[in-house]
Amino acid sequence: MGATPTHQSDTQDTDTDIWGVKDGHEGEIPLPVPFRDPVSNARDSTQDLLAVEGRVLRKSRRQKNREVSSTGSTAPVSTPAMRGPWSRDSSRMSMQGLYPDEHIFMRTTKDTEDPRETPYATTTTGYPLYKGSYTTTRLTIPPGFIRNTGVNYVSFPITSSDGVTKQAEYVQVVMHPNPFVIGLRDDSEKVYTTPLYAAPIFHYDGKPVYKAQDLEFLKMEAEGREQTDRMLKHLNDPSLVAEVHRFRIMTQEITRLEEAIAEGEDCWGELAAMQCQTIRRLEMADTLNRIKDQDEGLVDDILRTAGESSQRGRCG
Repeated sequence: MGATPTHQSDTQDTDTDIWGVKDGHEGEIPLPVPFRDPVSNARDSTQDLLAVEGRVLRKSRRQKNREVSSTGSTAPVSTPAMRGPWSRDSSRMSMQGLYPDEHIFMRTTKDTEDPRETPYATTTTGYPLYKGSYTTTRLTIPPGFIRNTGVNYVSFPITSSDGVTKQAEYVQVVMHPNPFVIGLRDDSEKVYTTPLYAAPIFHYDGKPVYKAQDLEFLKMEAEGREQTDRMLKHLNDPSLVAEVHRFRIMTQEITRLEEAIAEGEDCWGELAAMQCQTIRRLEMADTLNRIKDQDEGLVDDILRTAGESSQRGRCG
């Protein structure tokens, strides 16, 4: 049975309330994804900065002992927020910023200037790396690779120089501290590689925001890590496994650096205190005036010695 005129009218009114002009009329429904101010990217809010730092970064031991500091930051209040590593929150990062193509262990090149072409791997000297480096028989799976299907599937679209795009048919995930994936295709002798990031899932109500304590169970040394790994594996998402691996490695490295910085600050404080004590003792000993007096005395001695030598020469 078709829709009644009343139903059609109600549906049209609802569509207008949701998608129509937002002029404050009665019954207006705001969009779940808000419009963004075109100039919002040009200005950063200090409040946003501090909110992001407070949610994501745990305070270091040093920061806990410093009351004169900015909220959620180890930097002094006088330090401009724009200079810090968290001067931009992730909600304002570009997709290129969140998913960069560069990798310290990847060297690539292209055959054309077409931005759609997928770069392929080269050796350290810049020569193309060919599939023959991995396999000698066309119809067999290269050693170390798996078919890019089912639970092993990794989204790795490869666009050739002639503009044809296909998914990689064989993949090898390398669990480097910054994981990457190597991809091969049957119709190409080239080797493709790209950093491996967790595939995003988009929601109308925005992404979740994690606090530091929310992520504790993902850490390397967290209790119940084996159970976490099993649940993670059951998601059948290699890209997510790689991202959690990256998080664990980065967390360990940050902890190590924090400890090194704290130890360095302790050493610096001890040396600075010793230097202050040394300066005070030099002051108490009137060191500078005494040395300058010696300098003047040395000049007098040199002039006197020169005069005596001149007199002996004339006598001779």
